Amino acid sequence: MKKMFVFALSLVMLFSLVTPSFANENVSNGTSPEQELEGYTYSFNDLEITSNTILTDQEIENVYNAVMSTTPETTSIENDPDYGGISLRAPVSGGSTVTEIAPIFRTYKNTGVNEAKNLIFAYMMKKIPKSLTDNVFANWLFVKLNSWSKISPTYVGSWVSSSYSTAEKKRNYHATVVHYGKSNYTAPKSVQYFQCNYWFGK
Repeated sequence: MKKMFVFALSLVMLFSLVTPSFANENVSNGTSPEQELEGYTYSFNDLEITSNTILTDQEIENVYNAVMSTTPETTSIENDPDYGGISLRAPVSGGSTVTEIAPIFRTYKNTGVNEAKNLIFAYMMKKIPKSLTDNVFANWLFVKLNSWSKISPTYVGSWVSSSYSTAEKKRNYHATVVHYGKSNYTAPKSVQYFQCNYWFGK
């Protein structure tokens, strides 16, 4: 009896701690998609920025400013009639930045993961002895444990930009993936900023 309760409690805690990783969208980069990434993590104004290239302080600030100025309202066609996207500040100095793929904002409701968790929880409830489920406190505790492990929706914005690097004498492409804390795609929580030249055959 005690083992089943400990098992149920640990499973619910596992789901509540591991599930944020399901929402993580990693963008690969390098010379090929199969290549292992070496990541660099920076913090600017309490925003975590992860990149596969080393960024200077100015580049980090430029990425931060681009993320903070990119919202669904700033990506309408009125703002850029030639492309329909936004004009980002160049993280790599020496050239103008072009929006290759306009910002796309998505909400992942995590419904499938929540339903899988509920199914596992329902199966575990079936295995609990009837004498325990007749107890009001035990039922309340099981319902509370299930509700604590609910996976919240994830709000993500992504876009691809390119800029010409005078130092390298070539155009570099960068994919940006932002995880937001609010449903209106504000309050960014983390940024993944990756050079992705291989996507464009460069």
